[in-house]
Amino acid sequence: MSQIYRGSEWRKWDLHFHTPSSYDYQNLSVTNEAIVDGLFANGIAVVAITDHNIIDVSRIRELKRLGAVRGITVLPGIEFLAEARGSDPIHYIGIFSEDCDLDLLWGQLEHKTELFRIKTGEKKFNEVYCVLQDTVNLIKELGGLVTIHAGSKSNTVENITNSLPHTIAQKIEIAMAVDFYELGKPQDKTGYINTVFPAIGKHIPMIIASDNHNITKYILKENCWIKADPTFEGLKQVVFEPKERVRIQAGKPQEKFGYQVIDHVIISHRDFSGAKIYLNQNLNSIIGGRSTGKSILLGAIAKKLHCGKEVKFENREYEEYVEQIVSEMTIIWRDGIEDDQRNIEYFPQSYMHRLARNSDKELDNLVEEIITQDEHKANLLKNYADFSRNNSSEIMAKISMLFQTLSDYHGNLRSVREIGDQAGILKERLSLSTQIEALRSTLQISAEELTEYNTLVNKFNYNTNQISFAQTEILKLSNLERRSITNDSIEFEFNDYRDVLKSQIQSIFNNLKDSYQKEWSKNIGLLKLGKTHQIEELQTQNNEILSNPLYTKGASVVRNNEQFQDLQLKLKVQTDKLFEIENLKKSETAITAQYHEIKSSIISLFRDYYNNIVSFLDSLSLQSEKLTIKAEVKLDLNQYRSILLASVNQQSSQGQEISGKPIDSVDEFFTAVNELFNSLLNNSVTLKGGYTPLILSQKLLSTNFFSISYEIVYEDVFKHMSEGKKAFVVLMLLLDFSNKSCPILIDQPEDDLDNRAIYHELVKYIIKKKKQRQVIVVTHNPNIVVGADSELVIVSNQNGINTPNTKNRKFEYVSGSLEHTKLKNQNVFEILYSQGTRQHVCEILEGGFEAFKRRELKYRMNT
Repeated sequence: MSQIYRGSEWRKWDLHFHTPSSYDYQNLSVTNEAIVDGLFANGIAVVAITDHNIIDVSRIRELKRLGAVRGITVLPGIEFLAEARGSDPIHYIGIFSEDCDLDLLWGQLEHKTELFRIKTGEKKFNEVYCVLQDTVNLIKELGGLVTIHAGSKSNTVENITNSLPHTIAQKIEIAMAVDFYELGKPQDKTGYINTVFPAIGKHIPMIIASDNHNITKYILKENCWIKADPTFEGLKQVVFEPKERVRIQAGKPQEKFGYQVIDHVIISHRDFSGAKIYLNQNLNSIIGGRSTGKSILLGAIAKKLHCGKEVKFENREYEEYVEQIVSEMTIIWRDGIEDDQRNIEYFPQSYMHRLARNSDKELDNLVEEIITQDEHKANLLKNYADFSRNNSSEIMAKISMLFQTLSDYHGNLRSVREIGDQAGILKERLSLSTQIEALRSTLQISAEELTEYNTLVNKFNYNTNQISFAQTEILKLSNLERRSITNDSIEFEFNDYRDVLKSQIQSIFNNLKDSYQKEWSKNIGLLKLGKTHQIEELQTQNNEILSNPLYTKGASVVRNNEQFQDLQLKLKVQTDKLFEIENLKKSETAITAQYHEIKSSIISLFRDYYNNIVSFLDSLSLQSEKLTIKAEVKLDLNQYRSILLASVNQQSSQGQEISGKPIDSVDEFFTAVNELFNSLLNNSVTLKGGYTPLILSQKLLSTNFFSISYEIVYEDVFKHMSEGKKAFVVLMLLLDFSNKSCPILIDQPEDDLDNRAIYHELVKYIIKKKKQRQVIVVTHNPNIVVGADSELVIVSNQNGINTPNTKNRKFEYVSGSLEHTKLKNQNVFEILYSQGTRQHVCEILEGGFEAFKRRELKYRMNT
């Protein structure tokens, strides 16, 4: 575990790879060292050795030893040929754990399959066909996983026809038995995803591999990325999460910008002994028992990064303790920068309940933040806010205008911060520009050259197919060559003749049989030779194509073009952000200028506070599935009466009548204000000290008593919901409508939410959101950790008599992936290192074992 800091990460895997132990290897001089060097040079983290019909135990042991030095995991495997169910025999592969007993494994496979006929000398390596279902069952019994050729790959399962009911049933039976489909090209995925998997009720993970037979000519049609520890247990996770754990594409999947991902945290405080905690770019789950330092870690990160929300603990003494931790904490982002001003979103414990109560209008503010994420809606609100400020500035004194400008200034600062760190964006933009410039010079090719390149590609592909066909025909001819061309059963009829005649007939038959058999073998041999020459010629042509400068140039252009487009898109995103920041900063000056632009009558402008809101209310509404946000106008009569009580003398009947005048509608409100304004103009209202008709007129008519409130509906109106459901709906607001890119920190989101809602709603969100943003969550719920397939699990512990830490430090953390499995070792002193991450999850989180079982059955429930 000391080598795995960030849990499940995307790495390049090659799960179909041959060595000179395969009978058809193309370069027998290749050494094990050369194999490992070649894999390392191509960035392969995990390789499965899948020689034909053999597990070369000594070679795999040596490759494992050499691979370990270069950080490459070597998985033992074997490629089988099944009995022909179509035009060609199907190829399938068994892959096993790097920790398995190789001698036992090979012994079982060699003696319990048709492979034993090789050892007895009955058949050669390329002549043995192993019964698919029986062999697959044996592979599973031995703890292995099964891949099968699929799609456009040679010897594919698709050679079985779909035209007959029983053959379709055979293909479904095979699909249910295997674990992976090995495709011939990336485009094969589409048909399986759109048609096959829905039809059979099972999503089979799809991979692509090199099928390499000569490491000196290592070529991949595309990279196969798997998000897992580089172990067999990691590979098994792809079976449990076939949609999320594997990708076939050129570049590393789901890469986030460095300035939007926390790389690691260093805590130098004495109670942590210099803990250095690396984080995954996707989902990080912090688990542990009560008072083990879970929320301390999350809260300290939030405080260090100035999250904008109050980070509270049990008492003042404990808060001071956390402050000490924060002062000795260092946070490094993935771009290598230590910057405590970068934006994060932090949701403390019980935050949803507090928002649901809306006592300080926090919920209204949250909803408005959600609304303003939509550019059109944000413009509507911004325009209204500008209007309101300008409208007020027509009546209010300059000092009021100053405070409004200051408020707007801070609002712009917040908007800029939410977009991102300008220095980080500039750095990323410079990096992207450098990469684009480096690529630009490689994109020089004429139309004629491109046409010729495409011709060469088509020729190469055609030749490759012809080679495959010719190789198959040679195998068939070899089988045909060994067959007798005579009807040997006729010899039984010789017994009907007397000894002399029988002997003569037998002699004639034997001579003719021998002669014809030799002639048969000779002619079949000539046909095989012709096919061999054909293959050699085609391979020569392909080698010439590969060495053709025009082909090399074209291949480079095509390969780099996708990367060029991707870099251009990323550059546009960063440029747009800089442009938006510049616009926000320019608006700081424009806002003040806008105050002097609106000039109309005070009464008309005062009524426009209401009219303008009404004009765009419907455009502010939002809906996400069953959740709806509906905008409404709110009139604050309490504020209006408060101003009157503070300014109008209440000792007279006139003052009491003005302050207590009943108002039941917006029209009655405008009537009352107009009447009071007229009375003030006539100086007919008795005011309290410090007020004049001018001051009260300015106070009343510069104040916007109208605001936007939001009616939230989720199967019911928000105010009619139970407290638990309100909290859940708030959580949906926080999660479903957010489009920010900064890290999310959530402390125990499952509190007071029902479990069904957690599993089906929260887990669904996290799976989606972690691809876009880094998520760090403290939780007691296994459905969040396991159901959302947490890439990194951080287990926390406080030192105790029965739960000792290393060197008795007060708090300790150990990180690992869900696939990290190790049974508990009672001889290990430190509690965190006594067992694997999976075992910690099952032990600490109630229902952890069941959560793993649900996950492992998730994509097999319809089988």
